[in-house]
Amino acid sequence: MRVTRFMIRDEDAPSSGPQPATGRYEFRTWPRETPQAAAILQKSWPLVGGERRSDIYLLTERSTERLVKLRAGNRLEVKRRGRDLGPLQYWTHQSFPLFPLPRPAMMGLSDVLGLPLLDREAGMSPGHLVARLGELAPAVLPVTVRKSRLLFRKASTRVEICHVAVAGWTRLTLALEDPDPESARAALEGLGLDHSPNRSYGDMLGRRRLPAMSGTPVS
Repeated sequence: MRVTRFMIRDEDAPSSGPQPATGRYEFRTWPRETPQAAAILQKSWPLVGGERRSDIYLLTERSTERLVKLRAGNRLEVKRRGRDLGPLQYWTHQSFPLFPLPRPAMMGLSDVLGLPLLDREAGMSPGHLVARLGELAPAVLPVTVRKSRLLFRKASTRVEICHVAVAGWTRLTLALEDPDPESARAALEGLGLDHSPNRSYGDMLGRRRLPAMSGTPVS
């Protein structure tokens, strides 16, 4: 799968199981029109990168609390939602080792998806995983999400403007993340987003919301 990147990322070192979880506060909104916050970001916040990629989300009934995706279609990641703080959601993040997945990683993946232990074949490659889930766990819904985003940063706060394309529709989303809740709240207020609803990808991509994601049709 083709991925265009303009940002350097540190990849996690290989291991037999998921990497230790790291946590941060997050806020994501899905405006129907371009908000004033986008202009503020482009005028007053340093631009630190840009990225285009396609992720495959493995959606379940628990995706609002445990969100599993294949980053760029090849690197397995899991997010777990903790305790909210006001408008902010707290999420911990774990990256899995590269495919083929060893047994400890398969155990962790099966647990987060709420499934019995997946077989060895499912861990051979991303394609094997998606195919085996289709055979063994039809309740798990793979959804490909194409993203084109700009990244801005001030101190510990990172904000993105992202155009999302999924299931024939496009939608704008703005997101903020910060390990420090006070910095996150200050940034939300400064951008005028503190009264917007906070909805994660798990909220918006769930089976109930997906057909209702109105936006611009993809030609």
